Amino acid sequence: METIAMIRLRLTSEYLAGPLFCPDPDRMGHVEVEDLPLSQELKAKISAWDGEYQATFNSEYPPDSGFHTLEAELRHKAEGEHLAEVIQQELKSGYTIEYCP
Repeated sequence: METIAMIRLRLTSEYLAGPLFCPDPDRMGHVEVEDLPLSQELKAKISAWDGEYQATFNSEYPPDSGFHTLEAELRHKAEGEHLAEVIQQELKSGYTIEYCP
């Protein structure tokens, strides 16, 4: 009987990179949201969440990047945690999703 390997994915906010990353040594790298068997609605929510974070990048002086208020940052993190749970529900047992704020 063949064992199917569980694919680990991390949802995280990272400037100039996609929001999903596979840390497994044999698959390591960023994963395109569009390549996953997720609903179009969830894909749109993930893209909007990532876009919100990317919009906080200050290309002229990167150390000044980030949310303008603590409330906005906390809301973004809470949304990321919720998205990770929904991604796990949609992908089911073949994947393990973790949120890394």
